[in-house]
Amino acid sequence: MTGLLDGKIALVTGGSSGIGRATALALAREGAKVVVADVQVKGGEETVRMIRDAGGEAIFVSTDVSKAVEVEAMVNKTKKVYGRLDCACNIAGIEGVTASTVDCTEENWDRTININLKGMWLCMKYEIPQMLKQGGGAIVNMASAAGLIGLQGFPAYCASKGGIIQL
Repeated sequence: MTGLLDGKIALVTGGSSGIGRATALALAREGAKVVVADVQVKGGEETVRMIRDAGGEAIFVSTDVSKAVEVEAMVNKTKKVYGRLDCACNIAGIEGVTASTVDCTEENWDRTININLKGMWLCMKYEIPQMLKQGGGAIVNMASAAGLIGLQGFPAYCASKGGIIQL
């Protein structure tokens, strides 16, 4: 695989399915070596297999982005295997449980905020120093229009995506 990202190292959180998987595959098609990170091991390994079957290079790192120790380990593994981190696509996130603001449970609120917003911040907290050490890089954080205009029944999701936009 050759393209615009030949020789670049790209990290994709939430790479086991959906937008994360599509992003990982697109980066690989452009020549990047891809680190796929997710809590969904089976899906993440499938994404890696898809990249390799297409002639690309990728590894999977099981990561819960809401846990600092796991995010730090994810960035360290990227550096250990590939020596650098050129691009990070922070996509991991959940919608949470559909409920009105008054019916949203504290558990749902905390889980959604921890994965979507805290997880995004943790990724940046560990990605940025690595990129600064090597002289630069690019970070793309996935948010949602729901962070700007709201979405009925998803107060935690909307708040987390609005926080990402501000972050």
